[in-house]
Amino acid sequence: MNRKIVFLDIDGTLSINNRVPLSAKIACREARKNGHILYICTGRARLQVSPSIVNIGFDGIISSGGAYIETALNAEDGGKLLFNAVIEPEKLSVLISYFNERKAAYTLELTDKLIAGPYLKSYFDGYYKGRTFTLRRLAEQFFLHQIFKKCEWDYGNSERGDVRKLVFWESDGVTFEDAVRDFGSSHELFHLSIPVAGMTGGEICPLGVHKGTALEKVSAYHGFERADTIAFGDSDNDRMMIQSAGLGVAMGNSVDSLKETADDIADSIENNGLAKAFKKYGLI
Repeated sequence: MNRKIVFLDIDGTLSINNRVPLSAKIACREARKNGHILYICTGRARLQVSPSIVNIGFDGIISSGGAYIETALNAEDGGKLLFNAVIEPEKLSVLISYFNERKAAYTLELTDKLIAGPYLKSYFDGYYKGRTFTLRRLAEQFFLHQIFKKCEWDYGNSERGDVRKLVFWESDGVTFEDAVRDFGSSHELFHLSIPVAGMTGGEICPLGVHKGTALEKVSAYHGFERADTIAFGDSDNDRMMIQSAGLGVAMGNSVDSLKETADDIADSIENNGLAKAFKKYGLI
């Protein structure tokens, strides 16, 4: 059997609203039993990846969109840090000033916490206006469990050197296109969408740091050729990973731009798409 190294996004690929289908759990565990290596590859900060997902059983995790790589997750003495990239303090200072001047909501991702920008709470409060009850509840759950409970509210230090990624939410003050225009040549930017909550924004990483470069680093570490890598994703920040893999697969529920980039399209996660794809490609 030709062993593969498999990279899996979380939201929309491995899980639905933070719930992993049983078929996906079984598929991941069977694939590892068959000798394949599995890595989570997510835009989430490391502390936003719940133990229930990690405990499914993976060989490593790529978080913050490729800025942090941890391997040997199952080692008795804990994981091993393989890569850790941060935004240069001078560049971070410019970013923070830019979003503060526009009263935009953002968070800074660090190793063990998120730091909230000064307008995050007001953005959340304003989000309720004109929304349906269901949409408000979904947004509340997302913000509460994925952001608010992980945040510190000191608004950070613009000169700090431990920030891996800045995540911002679109508003009247700034759009994703604005950020690309102003920072596209000095940082990696990816469009961010939370469909269940109706929110859009962007992720800003250090230049040259993204899921594609993370895939290459992990593959080299484990001694795998590009042809023996498979990547699964559903959103814009998966694009570089999909393009870098020997086989790049977009989920059926992916954004259209990723489907156009991918080598193949799986069924949607709601229809057990990940498990079906694992069978199709001989992982299980």
